[in-house]
Amino acid sequence: MQPYKTDVAVLILFFNRPDHLSKVFAEVRKARPSKLFLYQDGPRGERDMAGIEACRRVVENIDWECDVQRLYQERNYGCDPSEYISQKWAFSFVDKCIVLEDDDVPSQSFFTFCKEMLDRYENDERIWMIAGFNPEEQLKDYPYDYLFTSVFSIWGWASWRRVIDKWEPGYPFLDDRTAMRQLRKIMHQRRYCEDTLRACYDHRASGKEYYETIFWASMVMNSGLAIMPSHNLINNLGATDGSTHYTGSLQTMPRRLRRLFTMQRFELEGELKHPPYVIEDVDFKEQVYRTYAYGHRWIKFGRSMEELVLNLRYGNFAHIGRSIVNRIRKIFGKDSHW
Repeated sequence: MQPYKTDVAVLILFFNRPDHLSKVFAEVRKARPSKLFLYQDGPRGERDMAGIEACRRVVENIDWECDVQRLYQERNYGCDPSEYISQKWAFSFVDKCIVLEDDDVPSQSFFTFCKEMLDRYENDERIWMIAGFNPEEQLKDYPYDYLFTSVFSIWGWASWRRVIDKWEPGYPFLDDRTAMRQLRKIMHQRRYCEDTLRACYDHRASGKEYYETIFWASMVMNSGLAIMPSHNLINNLGATDGSTHYTGSLQTMPRRLRRLFTMQRFELEGELKHPPYVIEDVDFKEQVYRTYAYGHRWIKFGRSMEELVLNLRYGNFAHIGRSIVNRIRKIFGKDSHW
C-alpha cells in the first residue's frame, strides 16, 4: 500500500459511465489524495445496473493510504439534486475539497494547484472557488500562474466549507426587493443572460436543489471571486450521447464551442507565480464573454447559423426539430434553462 501523495480531499460524482469514470479515476490514482469521497446516484431501473456496478469496480481500485467515504444511493435522484446532495455531504466532513464529475479529466497539476490555493486563500472571504477549466486554454505572456475573475467554470473545481455553508437553496434574495434591484443592475452591467435569473425562479418552484444556480447566486450575491489558472488543467468529456447537459455532438457543434471539449490540458512547472493583488482581470472576463457570446448578439446568431448548417449537412433533422421546439418554449417562458 503506497502512502498518499497529496494531502487534499477529493469528491468524485459518478453514475453509470465506467469508460468516462476510468479516465478520471486514473488521474486521481496518480495523485493519491489523502481523502476520497465517492458519490453515486441510484438506478432509474434495471437497465442502469450494469453501468452502476462497473463504475463501482473502477473506484474500488484504491492502492494507496486513503480515508474513503461512500454514499451510494439506492434510488435515483437525478443530476439535480444529486450534485447538491453530494457536495453538502462531502463538505460536512472536511473544510476544503476538490470536486470532480465523471467527465472532468484533470492534469496532475490540477491537484497540487488546488491544494496550494485552498491553503493560501482558506481564510480570504473574497475568494469563492478555484476553477480548473480555463475556457481560453492558455493565457500567453501572462506573468502569473492564475488570476481572479467573476466568471468561472464548474468543470473540476475546489472550494471551502465556509462557501458551501452560504449556499441558499431557497433563493431568498428573489423576495428581497432591494437585493433584486441591485442584482438586475449587476446583471445588466456584466451582461449576464436574463435566463439565469429566470432559472432561479424555476428551480425554486421545482422543489429540487439545483446546485449550479445556487452556487452562481451565492457567488454573485456575496461579490465572490474565482481563482482561474492561466493554463487549462481540465479536459471535459461531456459532449457525448450520455451527457446530461448537452444532447448534440462535437460534429455539429460550432467551431469555437467545439474547442472547449478538445483543448489541451497542461502540467505546471516549478513554483507558482502568485499575483500581488486580488483584483478582477477584466480583460480575461471580456475574452470569456466573447467565447460564450455573453452580450454579443451577433456572435450568438452566427453560431446558431453555423450549428444549423452543420446539422443539415449531417442530416441531424431530429436535433433541428428539438431546437425549434426549445426555441418556441423559450419564447413562451417554458424552457428548462439548465
